[in-house]
Order: sequence, then structure tokens, then C-alpha cells
Amino acid sequence: MISELLTCKEIKVNLESTEKEECFAELLEPLVAKFRQLNRSEAMSALLAREELKSTAILPGVAIPHAVTSKKLGSPAIAIGISKNGIEFDSVDSGINEKNPIVKLIFEIFFEEDDAVKHLQVLRDILQLVSNQHFLKEVLKAESSQEVMDIIKFFEG
Repeated sequence: MISELLTCKEIKVNLESTEKEECFAELLEPLVAKFRQLNRSEAMSALLAREELKSTAILPGVAIPHAVTSKKLGSPAIAIGISKNGIEFDSVDSGINEKNPIVKLIFEIFFEEDDAVKHLQVLRDILQLVSNQHFLKEVLKAESSQEVMDIIKFFEG
């Protein structure tokens, strides 16, 4: 469950970033604060390299930038960001999104390189949440980190 892997400190309801790379850096800050072994520069490079392979904008309005780290974290490192104005991402599939989709909900994740099972579980759990239009509608209206956490817990059931 996603709610078990993050605290309100890793949830930003009003991202200041207006560009994708800025967003990655902004969401990286609470993760570096929580996971001291996570190197800011290496983590950012890993995110950018992953994004170059294929866009992580997976649904209209939603992106899940993620990367693998060689650092032992103990659990996946997850941060959530909400951009009221949206951030432009490249399209993962022109059949789903426009050429440059606007993303408003971002889940940024770092996984340990030797934990493929947890990697897949976390991505599955996030996809289950964001596939629910009621979840998306509610979380995008949230005014606080606690409200986002409560919404996640509610929809995780």
C-alpha cells in the first residue's frame, strides 16, 4: 500500500515547478531528507536517464517518474506532487495523450536495484489508484498533504 510508504512530508500539493526537470528536483528534496543515503546528483541523473528511455506520463494528467538506485533504502522512496497549472511531459503514447501532455499529479519513486518484486507491487498499487477517475478528481482538489494522504488511504480501502 502506498500510504504505508510515505508521510505527509513527501507530499507537495502546490508544486512550484513549471518544467519537468524542476519538478523532478523539487520532489527529490523531501526524499533526500528522508533517505540520507540517496545521493541527490545520482538520483537526478537516474531519473533523467529513465525519462529519456520513455516518458513516464502514463495517463492523461499523471506521470510516474521512477528510477533504480544502488543504495539500500529499506523501502521504495516515494514523493507525490500536485501541480495546479500542470507540467508539460513528452507523450508516452499519442493514442492516449496529446503530443505534449500536461501532467498535474506526479509520483516520483526510487527503488533498490535488487527488489523487482517491490518495484512491480508499488507501480501496480499506484496504477490502481490513478486509474480511478474519482481518486484523480479528489486528489487534484486537495488543499493539504494530510488531505492527500487521507484520500490515498480511503481509496486503498
